[in-house]
Amino acid sequence: MATVKNPIVTCDKCNKEFKLKQSRLKTKIVAEGIERSYFKCPECKHKFIIMYKDKEIKENLKEMDNIKIQIQELLKSDKSTENLIEQYEKLYYRNLDISENYKSLYGR
Repeated sequence: MATVKNPIVTCDKCNKEFKLKQSRLKTKIVAEGIERSYFKCPECKHKFIIMYKDKEIKENLKEMDNIKIQIQELLKSDKSTENLIEQYEKLYYRNLDISENYKSLYGR
């Protein structure tokens, strides 16, 4: 049975299903200050790029974690979270844009 911690994924190449365990996740430095996170299918070894990270993305992820905590606190007090959600979404989409640019440069 799959869990949130170990979801079952299906390889796009060989259609094999497997649990995406933490031990399958790898990180590689592709350029100065830029990391690629990926995993490989245990059957055919096809590589799946999860994301690229640089200093800005790492800072954005930290800020997103802080925003999540603030949202949880506001929800407890029945206050509006709209502004925080907008900030979170802005950071989220910025990270996607940056990672997509790196995918174009360093591979998918």
